[in-house]
Amino acid sequence: MNSQTLGSSLLVAGTSIGAGMLALPLVSAATGIWTGLLLMMLMAGLACYGGLLIAEACRAVPEADNLHGVVGRLLGRTGQGVAILAMLFLYFSLCSAYISAGAGQLLAVSGKIGLGLDFSQSAILVAAVIAVLVVVGTVVVDYANRMMFFLMMILLMFIMMLLLPEAEAENLTLQPGNPDMLLAALPVLYTSFGYHCAVPTVVRYVKGKPRDFRFALVLGSALPLIVYGLWQVATNGTLSSILIKDLQTSPDAVGQLIDRIGEVSQYSGFSHLISVFTACALGTSFLGVAIGLFDYLAEVSQRPNTVVGRIQTILLTLGLPLAVAVLFPGSFVTTLGYAAVALVVLAVFIPVMLVWEVRKEHLEEPYKVAGGNLLLIIMCLIGLAVILAQVGIVSGWLPALDS
Repeated sequence: MNSQTLGSSLLVAGTSIGAGMLALPLVSAATGIWTGLLLMMLMAGLACYGGLLIAEACRAVPEADNLHGVVGRLLGRTGQGVAILAMLFLYFSLCSAYISAGAGQLLAVSGKIGLGLDFSQSAILVAAVIAVLVVVGTVVVDYANRMMFFLMMILLMFIMMLLLPEAEAENLTLQPGNPDMLLAALPVLYTSFGYHCAVPTVVRYVKGKPRDFRFALVLGSALPLIVYGLWQVATNGTLSSILIKDLQTSPDAVGQLIDRIGEVSQYSGFSHLISVFTACALGTSFLGVAIGLFDYLAEVSQRPNTVVGRIQTILLTLGLPLAVAVLFPGSFVTTLGYAAVALVVLAVFIPVMLVWEVRKEHLEEPYKVAGGNLLLIIMCLIGLAVILAQVGIVSGWLPALDS
């Protein structure tokens, strides 16, 4: 494995690993730890296959530099329009989720140090910090993101070392959830494996070599699965499923969960480690999404690259997500579920349509993903199940993980 392939694998893994993992213990407590891990493996497989399909389309249309260009070449303006709407919905949903989770964490910290911020003030402050970093420029975002991701992974390893010895076997016994809860878990699990806009970059970086980008996408999907699995075993092993389920009824379930995890270890500074880890996980995810949405909106709205123009663009970027987070406090898990709907469109339905066109035009000779039409149909059915699960949660005929 050369350095480019390894770097591409880490790019895919790094794009996936982030704030979404904070909600995973709530999922595994509701589904049963081992059932939850099996569902997570299914979602990782769905994400990986979607990435391979996008790679096939990119290989067939080498003149396109990004996913937008590939969709335009194969699906025309209509396909581009659908992809744009899905991407905007995904990015706005994720920004709202990260503001909500960040505000919950800041609210808890402010209470401990006597600042007395309320949720709205915390949300505005979180959005303001991200806004300043994004407005200053991509270079600042890049360095801030690198430092936080590196620190996050170091802290994660240290946290695992402290948590795993505290895990109790009885908390990891087989406790399968009811079918409704298994279906309701799919949206949050699938959102934890979103990296698909980076696939064209990976294909281009490894010079379109099928063996290299296939390995990068498979390894890049497997690494988050391993990290998430260890995180869930460590957290659910130290906290009983009954306790975690009780937290689901609190206004800020994820924040309460993080606080409880911080109380587990006998290491005196463990709660601070958990707080810093959570901040880094939220920060890396939020910065990546915010800068992508910012750049796209700047191009679409044709705002000038001046101080005033960048301030106008950041207001477009974070205004709506901030309003949603303030109006619906503690909506982190719920908003991740909405993001899953857009992600299914971008990473399941559109990739299937892309390779369908590629194979119809006989452009697949350089590389073709195994599985044929049968696997494409199965993939669409699983993606449809994720969307139906979120519809069921919203309509009330499926239980919500955070209520």
